[in-house]
This record gives sequence, C-alpha cells and structure tokens, in this order.
Amino acid sequence: MSTIYITGHRNPDFDSIASAFVYAHLKSRVDPENEYIAVRCGNLNAQTRTTFDKIKLKAPRYLKDVKTVVADVVNREVPRLEVSDPLQTAIGLLDDTGLSLLPVFDKNSNYRGIISSTEISHFLMRETFGARPTYRFRTENLSKVVPGRMLFSGESPEFTAPIMIGAMPYERSVERIAALETNRPLLIVGLRRDLVEYAITHDFPAVILTGATTKEAAELDFSLYKGSVYLSDVDTAETIRLLRFSTPLEGILETEAEHLGVGDDFNQAKKALSASGRRGLPVFDEEQFIGIVSRGSFLDRPRKNLILVDHNELDQSISGARDANILEIIDHHRVGSVMSREAFSLYTRPVGCTCTIIRQLYRQHGIAIPTEIAKLMISAILSDTVLLKSPTTTEEDRQTVEGLSRHAGIDWLEWGQEMFDSGARLADINPDLVVSGDFKTYESRDVRFGIGQVEVQTLGDLDEVIPRLNSSLLKIKENKALDGTMLLITDVMKDDSILLLRGLEDAADSLPYELSEEGVWNLPGILSRKKQLLPEILRAVDETRSKNR
Repeated sequence: MSTIYITGHRNPDFDSIASAFVYAHLKSRVDPENEYIAVRCGNLNAQTRTTFDKIKLKAPRYLKDVKTVVADVVNREVPRLEVSDPLQTAIGLLDDTGLSLLPVFDKNSNYRGIISSTEISHFLMRETFGARPTYRFRTENLSKVVPGRMLFSGESPEFTAPIMIGAMPYERSVERIAALETNRPLLIVGLRRDLVEYAITHDFPAVILTGATTKEAAELDFSLYKGSVYLSDVDTAETIRLLRFSTPLEGILETEAEHLGVGDDFNQAKKALSASGRRGLPVFDEEQFIGIVSRGSFLDRPRKNLILVDHNELDQSISGARDANILEIIDHHRVGSVMSREAFSLYTRPVGCTCTIIRQLYRQHGIAIPTEIAKLMISAILSDTVLLKSPTTTEEDRQTVEGLSRHAGIDWLEWGQEMFDSGARLADINPDLVVSGDFKTYESRDVRFGIGQVEVQTLGDLDEVIPRLNSSLLKIKENKALDGTMLLITDVMKDDSILLLRGLEDAADSLPYELSEEGVWNLPGILSRKKQLLPEILRAVDETRSKNR
C-alpha cells in the first residue's frame, strides 16, 4: 500500500481545503489498495473552520512539507536486544539479519545504546592487548553460549572476574592466582580436586568443569561453596573461546552514539551518518526509539506521492512539492508550467470551483456522494463563486450546486448566506492573517506583486482596520521582496469591493477605479480577483513599463 497526499495551495481558501478532503474521499473508494490523505499547507480561515464544524467533518490536518526525511527510509523492523543478553546473541543477530547495528534496551524497555561490529571489535581488541582482562559474567548466560549445563547457581548471578585455567601444577597455579590483582578468578579446570577445593575455600565466583561427566562432577564436594558450578561439554580451549562471548552487552554497548530524528532532512541525515564514521545510526521520534538507518538507506531517495488540487504551479504548492512524485492535478485555473519527472493525470475545466470538476469525477466513477460530502462541495462552490455571482461562475457550477442541494435536502442560497455570515469581522482577525489568508503572487515584465482577497458581509468596520491592513501589506511586501501588495476586500452581499494597494505607484495611476483616499480604491461590481482585477493590474503594469522604457 502506498500513501498519497492530496493538497491544495498555500494560504488555502475554502475550495482548496474542501477539494483536498472531497477528492481523498473519492480516491479512497476508487482505489482502496492505497491510502489517500487530505492535507493542508496553511491555516484554516474562520469560514472554512466553521463550515467543517457545522457539517461535523474534520478538516484536513496540517502538513508542513513533503520533503524526504529520515522517517521515509528508517528500518522499523529491527530485533531488540537486552543489556543482559550475551555478546554471542548480538553477533548471531547481526550476522543473520545483515544489519549494521542493533538497539539495546534494559528490562523495562528503556533504550540504553547500540551494539555493532565497532563495539565488538573494541571489546575483542581491549582483551588482546595490555594487562590480563577481566570479564563481566552472568551465570544464566553460560548455557546460552557454552554447551553444557549448570550444576547449581551461586549466590551472585552476575560478577566480574578474570579467567584462570587450572592446567599447571597445583603450587604454580596457586602462585599465579595469588599474583592476580583480584585473587578470585573464574576457574576453568578438569577433575582436579585440589584446585577445586582451593576455589571453594577462597570463594571463587564460579568454577567451570571440563572433561567430566555429571557423575564424576557429583563426587566433588561443593556443599560449602557459594559460587556457581557449570559442567562444560566441550574441551578447555573451546570453553575459553566461547566463554568470552557470554559477556553481557551492558559492558560493551555504546551509550553515547549519535542519533537521528524521524523529521531530519534526507540529505542532512546522509551527511551526518557519513561524518559519524559509522555504518548506521539509531533513529528517534523525540525520546522514543523508532528504528535504524544504514548507508544503504540513503542510496535511493524516495519521493512522496502527491496530488494537487485547486492549483497547478509548484511555487504555490506545499514545500517540497518539486521533489515529490506528482500523480494528478485537478484545477480550474490557468495551467502554468509544471515541471514533473513523470507523466501525470491532469483534470482541468474553465469552471468556478475545483469541487465542480470533482463532482463530475464522482459521476465518472459511479460513486455515490454522502450527504455531508455534498454539503461540503456546495459550500466550496458557493464560497469560490461568491454565491454564484462571481464572473467566474459557469452554468456547470450552477447545475452542480442545484443538483447537490436536492441530494442534500438544503436550500443552497440560505445555506450560503449562513456560511458567509459565519465569517469573523475584519476587526476581530489578525491583519496579517487577513492579508496572507488567500494571497497569490504574480509576475509581469519583471514586476512581482501579490494580491490577497477576503470576503466579508459588510464593509462597515473597514475604516478602523485599514491602517492595520496597510501595515500588513507593507510587511508582506518587504518579506517577499515584492514590488507591490494588494488586498481585495469583497462585500458579498452588495457585490462590491475595496482595493488596498501598497507599492506600484506608477501603475496605480492607470487603474480605472475611483480613488477614495490614498491607497484605497472603490471597485463596484468587482468580485473576481482572477477575471476582473488581475487583468487590469497586468494592463497597468505593462503600460507603465512601456512608458518608462
């Protein structure tokens, strides 16, 4: 199963949010083998939030970007080891799985560190050079590594001791034992009663008998011994070799290894792994271990699957869209240049709303539309066409609204008026959100400008908010390095608009609108940014450029 994200444009309006939600519903029924997730790459405006709540639907979740991150390549199916496990177990798992490292946890499932060939090599090298090494032993690990059986376990289930072989004459053996920094080694010995008795009287932590049967071992008196006695089925040399691999991982693992986060950028994580000098690193989601990545994880960069609705230009899309795998585009705007690595399906029609196109796709696939989905589509079309009064409205939009309204059992005009009534007063909204909520950028003859649009029930409170809105327009102009910024404020009840403009002073003089005060124009009958305002702005910019040439 693949995951496909469906998203509208940045600074999403109602249609952008609703189209993603509705199309995800349709695709999930047409193609149940894959997972379709509606997302948004911007905030919900008051109208959108209120309408989703009214219909009792959950709006698409916010997704910051679709960039490739560590979560897209992490190996989550990783065997887990415990600190008490013998080194032999770790070596076996690393060999069987081919993994570059394994996570190690304590008995309470708390992450403690990693074990890899690096830590194993350090352990083996440490015991090869320098003074006689000491080892940490757990009696329960002996039978996991050394063939044989425990005759009885002593009082200390875990201890640290050097290894001593009882192969020399008694006096020489005792002399060597006495020379140890600790005179309590783990003794590996055959059926030598003298050395066994010495181990018992000197409270050695453990004795491993080699070359003896259970019956022969039973003839030795261990009644006063507090340590452990293990009967090995292999010879002394093999016992010594295997015994080292019974060491618990707690004393070998790396507890300070660098780790990556699930949200780390793919390229940055690749560099971090290379710089670490390791073949792999653990991955966390905040404090929780998730899995591991290795060098092989970064050989191929996976791309997220993406469907664009209500827009077709990647500059308007979610961050990371250029690196995504674009599968489909559904839009009612002009088609710009879409750079894609592979072919994709394009559904575009000159209608007033993307949901109008999606309604036809429901019919094409023979999928019934649930009542709540019908209400959402009606709301989106009425919002985008300003109650079917915008010049962008087509007969197909009207028929779609009327048909869906009959299906949902509602009066579309009453429903739409209530929807617009639900919008917050301009004075009650952060002016930055008013300007950026539905803001689109354009470019003509090297002039870059942006136009925001907001729909209101009344322009009655406009005077008190104009200064704040102008400040926000100037802020966006500077932040985006634009030549001009505008806000079209549309009264949906009177079918009139007010235009605020900052910048583009020369072009502003060519606008065919009434200037009511500095930077403020009256636009009677203007409802559409795309079909009515934008052509006049482009004309004014072109005329100004031609005069100044």
